[in-house]
Amino acid sequence: MQVRKSTKIRRQQIVDIIRAIISSKGIEHVTISEIAEEMGTTKGAIYRHFKSKRDILSLLIDNVEETLMDTVDNAMTDENPIQNLNNILLAQLTLAKNRRKTSFIVIMGAMQFSDPIIRKKILELIQKYLRKIEKLLLSGVKLGLIKKDINPRISAMVFMGLIQSTVTVWSYKDFNFVPKKMHKQLWDIYQHGLGL
Repeated sequence: MQVRKSTKIRRQQIVDIIRAIISSKGIEHVTISEIAEEMGTTKGAIYRHFKSKRDILSLLIDNVEETLMDTVDNAMTDENPIQNLNNILLAQLTLAKNRRKTSFIVIMGAMQFSDPIIRKKILELIQKYLRKIEKLLLSGVKLGLIKKDINPRISAMVFMGLIQSTVTVWSYKDFNFVPKKMHKQLWDIYQHGLGL
């Protein structure tokens, strides 16, 4: 007799399968049928947990947000906001390598859907992330560690862009990169722009 797994466990399994589908086939292949096939179950079993593709993407974005924000928070171990930015950059590159393309690529892929609820959810995630980075930059300016004429909001977007573009490029090379080596090169460029 098959024992039903708790909703929380099953939903996490589904998220893991969705990540695997995205990594191997692309976000356009995230369908109820594909998920059911990968899980070895029926579409009806999937529909017990999700009503639609929107629900699936919403859960996936929640999962990406939780992972991303935990990574950022765990990297902020120093009193120096500049060192924390440095730590965040390395932590995110390491996360990208370990998680493959399923974090930023999920966000960008889901943005292609015209669903306004999903687009709003992604925008909120991006804004939340940018606020954290901007706050560190503002602290650096106040402490005199960063030149005063930088625009913290734009600098936060550049920080995110460094990571996004790196992950995108390396996703086409099967993530064949060493996070620490890439981190050093990116950090050198970024800190030069901040006038450090």
